[in-house]
Amino acid sequence: MKAVVFNQGITIKDVVEKPITKDSVQIKPKKVLLNGIENAIYLGLLWVEPSRILGSIGIGKVEAVGINVDKNLEGKDVLVMGYSRSYGGIGTEIDGILAEKAVIPADSILVLPKEYTDKYLLYPYISIGYSLREKLKGKRVLIIGKGIGGILISMTIRDIVSKANILTEGLVQTDFKIYEVEEQTELKGSWDAVVLMTFRSWYKLYIDKILEHNGTLYIPRFLKSWPVILPQFPSVNVEYIEPSLSISAFDFIEKNITDKIFQELVSYSDDVISAVPIMRPATIINVEKALA
Repeated sequence: MKAVVFNQGITIKDVVEKPITKDSVQIKPKKVLLNGIENAIYLGLLWVEPSRILGSIGIGKVEAVGINVDKNLEGKDVLVMGYSRSYGGIGTEIDGILAEKAVIPADSILVLPKEYTDKYLLYPYISIGYSLREKLKGKRVLIIGKGIGGILISMTIRDIVSKANILTEGLVQTDFKIYEVEEQTELKGSWDAVVLMTFRSWYKLYIDKILEHNGTLYIPRFLKSWPVILPQFPSVNVEYIEPSLSISAFDFIEKNITDKIFQELVSYSDDVISAVPIMRPATIINVEKALA
């Protein structure tokens, strides 16, 4: 079958189909959301094994399931959330979904309603934002990285924090303005909490300079093995936040992600090779057309 792999560059090649294990599902991918994860792989900021199949977050139809997985999933459209608690990062630590068929852990998917739109591809980041809401209430928060994840998390927490700033860095360029969130281009200020939404490692070295004593560094978890090294600062707490089930996140998508906002944040492409590195916050790939 055809798949998009990383092997000293991003390319399409024929690979052997993977067997379905007892706790996995086989899906036919439909749409894949390219974002900072694929950019980080392309730029060498995030190492993956040679010939790793890429594609972390996406939508597909379940074709078959392993013996320990509910057979009622077959035929249903599911959202792949980019992370498996059992196996790690989809498209990074294990093979991803930019392929004609993909075998992924069952704990990395969420069944979609019968009526859904491409906006649901933003769900993993919004669910992280909702997990952060109670932790960040009333605090001064800096989000490092204005990619799709940083933007969506800032949108979900801005109404409950005392102050929210977002640090712009990296390849992604967007004029998208987030109401009640101030932009900055330098690592400065004094914060109760920092949300790390970049794979650029040097930021980790200076976290203790901007966090208040006993402040918290929050790291959204899309890989088990990243960060590879995290400096130990006695006065800094570290907490990892995984994508998770959140009814509030679904409601947020329906009420707050308007068509206009979605079009500003997301572009579409049928050519995955030319789409990476992405210059918008996110790009949606039609998998069938990309692999034709």
